[in-house]
Amino acid sequence: MIKDYFDEKSEALLLDIRKKIYNCIKKYPGLHFRELQRQHKLAVGNLDYHLNYLEKNNLIKVERNNAHKRFYPLGLNEHERNILGILRQKNFRIIIIKLLQEHHLAHKDLTSYLKISPSSVSWYLTQLIKKNILVLVEKEKRKIYQLKDKNEIIKILITYKESFVDTLIDHFIETFEK
Repeated sequence: MIKDYFDEKSEALLLDIRKKIYNCIKKYPGLHFRELQRQHKLAVGNLDYHLNYLEKNNLIKVERNNAHKRFYPLGLNEHERNILGILRQKNFRIIIIKLLQEHHLAHKDLTSYLKISPSSVSWYLTQLIKKNILVLVEKEKRKIYQLKDKNEIIKILITYKESFVDTLIDHFIETFEK
């Protein structure tokens, strides 16, 4: 008899701890390993074992970049995973929310808003351009940054607002929903 996908899924989630990890990833897509470890108070090896099991059984998608692994439920496309991964990082999130409010900003404006060095702001902006989230536009001989897909970002922020413990996002969503 051919095993049904849903039987495999329910079988893979029989262990309470594995089910908790899976539900956490569904609720908070884009969490990285250490965040999951802190939330579940598991040893590194134990958590790693369960995450590998979930990935091997096609229940989660794992994306690796530099030093981090981020975990997502199946069903999110690459662009959505990309946005969620970026939004999980504080300074990227602050830049994106500010651009959602202002629509476009110059490097200088972001530097004074973030209160960090211009070279750090440049690095963040470069990363956001590489990740296809920002575009650099020249207006009246002035370089400004704006979001490439504002509506998609808003949709993701609203859909997963509970997964972000951030008053900045809460205020933006309250303003947007009025």
